[in-house]
Amino acid sequence: KRVLSLGLAGTMLAGMMMVGASAASKDFSDAADIQNTDAVNTMVALGVIKGKDTGDFDPNSNVTRGEMAKMICVAINGGAEPVLGTKATPSFSDISNHWAESYIEYCSSLGYVSGRGNGAFDPAGNVTSTEAAKMILTTMGYKAEVSGFTGMDWSINTNSVANQQGLYEKLAKIDTNAPMSRDNAAQ
Repeated sequence: KRVLSLGLAGTMLAGMMMVGASAASKDFSDAADIQNTDAVNTMVALGVIKGKDTGDFDPNSNVTRGEMAKMICVAINGGAEPVLGTKATPSFSDISNHWAESYIEYCSSLGYVSGRGNGAFDPAGNVTSTEAAKMILTTMGYKAEVSGFTGMDWSINTNSVANQQGLYEKLAKIDTNAPMSRDNAAQ
């Protein structure tokens, strides 16, 4: 199912890029600051990422770990907001009553996200490019334990596979240990 879902999502993305995604980025008041215009247009058209209430896209602000979990949930559900639930006892000690709790629980139950250690997820913390790549790779079907995305060398192994899969191609000013910008997250 996962391979079929990812294949369909890829086909949708390719089709939208071929036809030309809407001019969504032009609608943002900070459109001139967006580097990955095609990616932003596509992700906005798919409902995976949205602009801010101010009318900005805010391409240079950082993506939080909770926001990344939401983007993954929406992306794997074809751009639709999935119906989600929460557990009586949360999987992580710091997500109870957080706006992204249900997205984090959903992604965690599928093995797409993991915590930062000591039972915490850190939903309001910035997601690094390496952490985002790990989330995307596990969503693509890589098993964290099998692929070496756990343990002391998790970041080296994650970045190696991310490079092989082209996840970092076309990313401006990428530092895999730094917080990921909204612009790069769309790409």
